[in-house]
Amino acid sequence: MGQFKDLSIKDVIEEINQSYFLPDIQREYVWLKKADERKIEQLFDSVLRGYPISSFLFWKLKKSDIETNKENREVTDKLNFQLYKFLEKYDEREVHNVKINIEQVNSNDLHIVLDGQQRLTSLYVGLKGSRTLRRKKGWVDNPNAYEEKKLFLNLKHKPEFDNPEDNFDFQFLRTDERTNTEDKFWFKVGDILEMSSVISYVRDNNLSDIEAENLEKLKEVFCIQKQISYFEETEKSLDKVLKIFIRVNSGGTQLSYSDLLMSILTANFSSDIRDLMNKLVDSLWEQGFGGMGRDQVLKTCLMLTESQHIFALKNFSKTNIHKIEDNWERITNQIYAAINLLKEFGYRNKLTSAYIISSLAFYLFKYNNVSEDDKIEMLKFVRLAQIKSYFTTSLDNKLEIVAKAIRNNNTFKLVNLELANNQLHPLALSEDDIERMVDLQYGSPAILPILQILYPHLDYKNSTFHIDHIYPRSKFSTKNESLDQNYLWKANYLYNLQLLQGDENNSKRAKDPEVWISEDLKTMDKVSDYKLKNYIKQDLLLDWKNIEEFDKHRAAQLIIELKTILLNKQVQLL
Repeated sequence: MGQFKDLSIKDVIEEINQSYFLPDIQREYVWLKKADERKIEQLFDSVLRGYPISSFLFWKLKKSDIETNKENREVTDKLNFQLYKFLEKYDEREVHNVKINIEQVNSNDLHIVLDGQQRLTSLYVGLKGSRTLRRKKGWVDNPNAYEEKKLFLNLKHKPEFDNPEDNFDFQFLRTDERTNTEDKFWFKVGDILEMSSVISYVRDNNLSDIEAENLEKLKEVFCIQKQISYFEETEKSLDKVLKIFIRVNSGGTQLSYSDLLMSILTANFSSDIRDLMNKLVDSLWEQGFGGMGRDQVLKTCLMLTESQHIFALKNFSKTNIHKIEDNWERITNQIYAAINLLKEFGYRNKLTSAYIISSLAFYLFKYNNVSEDDKIEMLKFVRLAQIKSYFTTSLDNKLEIVAKAIRNNNTFKLVNLELANNQLHPLALSEDDIERMVDLQYGSPAILPILQILYPHLDYKNSTFHIDHIYPRSKFSTKNESLDQNYLWKANYLYNLQLLQGDENNSKRAKDPEVWISEDLKTMDKVSDYKLKNYIKQDLLLDWKNIEEFDKHRAAQLIIELKTILLNKQVQLL
């Protein structure tokens, strides 16, 4: 039976990572991801003002209540989940919580924090830890760009309590920034926990009345008053705690359903799946596929092991979880193989849906090796999915349609054929779809695959290509007297876009097309070849007064080419 209790902040902080820990269903710490919001400073200001900081929810257990043998697949009355440490020193380069070995915990009484992780971590960072963030404009890979700072309070400043914008002056500072001046006396906030006598400190440092008052208040609210009001659940029931956890996390840092499923996965894996998952997701993000987050990896695990991929507790049965664990290395290998294909196709940082990764990974997982013909058809699938924005609605239904097509066919050409003929959600383009492509603009996810189709001669595997404006976008303005005013808003349409290799694009920059042609291409043969490959009329001078003729001719040519390639249809320009 649970009950409400109260503790001082000091009492709780002293027990963080001693007897207070986090369950694997907790999300990671996020308050310092946007440090400019000053959430920690605001929390400390609220405490010092005597404002309530909301209640907490702790789950009290005995150490012996928790299963320590992860390889045990038998059903026991012990609770099967993993505990993690609170972050002590926040460093944006390493923000993952570290798991603990229950057997090495000294305390037999454990307090599992179900609600309040963000606040408790913030209190710990401010009182006993530090924060390390990258300086603005500092390079990510430069160790010297990162600064460790600790929380200080300017004791000389006492806010006007009637003014909600006037707060206590809490600031994170480097050691060399804590210079005391006429209007500043910086006190390291965490020192208050060990201060035996405020009076002695005031006397030794010759503090003023305001400074002494602020210091006494700091000691009172953090060390003496019982500011931590919490509900303590003591029932040894994981199901009940999960329900409580979902209910209390309906606000604040929202708990997703995948957090619970990840918890169940973690509890039943003999290895540290949370750490493996974090490394996989971080690696995918670094390689340009940040859309493949934990949720999608979980869904992909179910899909690849031929389990129902819809998120539901019943689909994370022990049988399915063991299938995932037994196949984890193969699953991750095929996810990496899928993104390597996508990088080869030119979709690093360009993919609109991680469902495309899941689809390719499933085919690779099921059939192991792919032929060159399969790769050609996979590229067609990726481009069509991007052009049609296929994975934007009815996601689980469409993923099942794709999975079924893959199960039914052992070549990707047949997969594409079945998807094109699906009655409910066909993955195919019509003549009308292609006609409307001229209305697409820069920034649309369809633009890259359309341009790739139009530029089949480019080597997307070994080179980086930029989507470039033929007529420079910056010159579509009223200052350009040579520009037809009807074209002021038409800089970004398909007719004005091309693919250029990175170094070519850097040399072109904002040059007018005719200037760039004369300076960089120079010879007539190179100019002719450029116009031919870019669907530009050979005898057309690319100056601003000819932009309408350029638009009409090139747009028509692009549609002809797209119909020829995508519909196998020969079209004549009238």
